[in-house]
Amino acid sequence: MNSTPHGRSHGSSAGAVRAWFTQPYDYRWMADFQNSRPAGKLVRWVMACLTLNYGVLAVVSLFSEDTSRSPIAVAWKACLVVMVVAVSAAWITRPFPGRLGVVAFAVFADLGTASTLLINPLADALLTCTLFAVIGTFCTFCLSPRWLVAHLVFAVACTLVAAAATYSSEEVGIASLIFRTNVVLLTIAAVPLVSHLLITTLTDDARRSLLDPLTGLLNRRGLDAVIDDVWPRGREADQCSAAVMIDIDRFKSVNDMYGHEEGDAVIVRIAERLRAHLGEYGVIARTGGEEYLAVVSTSRLHIDALVHGVRRALHDPEDPVAVTVSVGAAILHADSPVWDQNVDIVTRATRVADSMMYEAKAAGGNRIATTML
Repeated sequence: MNSTPHGRSHGSSAGAVRAWFTQPYDYRWMADFQNSRPAGKLVRWVMACLTLNYGVLAVVSLFSEDTSRSPIAVAWKACLVVMVVAVSAAWITRPFPGRLGVVAFAVFADLGTASTLLINPLADALLTCTLFAVIGTFCTFCLSPRWLVAHLVFAVACTLVAAAATYSSEEVGIASLIFRTNVVLLTIAAVPLVSHLLITTLTDDARRSLLDPLTGLLNRRGLDAVIDDVWPRGREADQCSAAVMIDIDRFKSVNDMYGHEEGDAVIVRIAERLRAHLGEYGVIARTGGEEYLAVVSTSRLHIDALVHGVRRALHDPEDPVAVTVSVGAAILHADSPVWDQNVDIVTRATRVADSMMYEAKAAGGNRIATTML
């Protein structure tokens, strides 16, 4: 009687674990999120300090009575210190890295920690393995489940080797060794693994609440959450900000003639082209059925070309359903007096852009109307 529910539950759990392990990880989103948030700079400083501390530990270990002072060991620790200082400086001076950068950092940290096990005193081997917990925390927040599991397998293997070496030295009783090894394994493996599962679930739920499910663009709520981080960039030297409203012309006729499935395909196709054309300059949201809003910042020389290029970027006569768009934009130069007025600039700019878009639509569509604020 109980076997069927139990089997179904087991299958569901296995499916959830498989879905977690194989899910794609959006490294670009993580880098953009960290670089666009004020807290991102604090995160990079914390990573720099933690990395630098590894170098300090390498230097301090040289003064241990039991440590190896062979030329090879000293040279390798000196090399580690130099690399640690360089990596710490990179964390402070450069933006949060993308996929290649975070994976390279995790591999560097894992191999560096493992190499110290070979030259540090054997009595400190298990204690040194707890450093994998720090790397595991980084992997939990910044790497895909597959890379996290790879790190955990490597860390657990190093810990078991260290435990076996400690046991063979007969310096620790078997009960004490089992206790220490179990504590280390819980710290470096169980905590990051459970944390990643929980964080992934919470993050997915949070992101879904900020994203349009059809296109993957931000929804209105998601746009409100990030727009204040993008908009002020327009006040930087020789920069401009613009609110750009885009609406698909005569979209109702697309649904009437081709059906809602083809209409959804048009909406997704326009979203993908908007992301390709404007994505690196700001944020894009789907704010209505066939309506999009982009908030971008770029140079004074580039802003007009960027905005006026939207219509061409979105229209392709070879599409199964070729559509045109009406575009309205409100542009602010860095020296615009509006910046200093006691008004909600974002709201004002988006309303003006919306008005300009309707002006373009009223003039027949398939055109762009812009104004300066």
